[in-house]
Amino acid sequence: MIKNNLVLYSGILISVLTLIGVALGHYPRMRMNRATISLIGATILILIGAINIEAAYSAIDLNTLILIFSMMILNVNLRICGFFNIVSTLLSR
Repeated sequence: MIKNNLVLYSGILISVLTLIGVALGHYPRMRMNRATISLIGATILILIGAINIEAAYSAIDLNTLILIFSMMILNVNLRICGFFNIVSTLLSR
């Protein structure tokens, strides 16, 4: 019972710290971005037993990952071709 409560409270604490880090975008004095914070938080939750590996795999939505990856590719290409500079110049007039 004590171990279950410890895992429960540890899982809640890790989840809250992860959400705070993602909301802030980084932790001060740590070279971690949102993706790294999320990955480390999920890994710790699996390691302490707050969530099992099967549940973690089933929580991954492939359609969402494809959408995010596609948006990242589009964003990089727009930045390379200068789209954001053009739009910011037009908007600042």
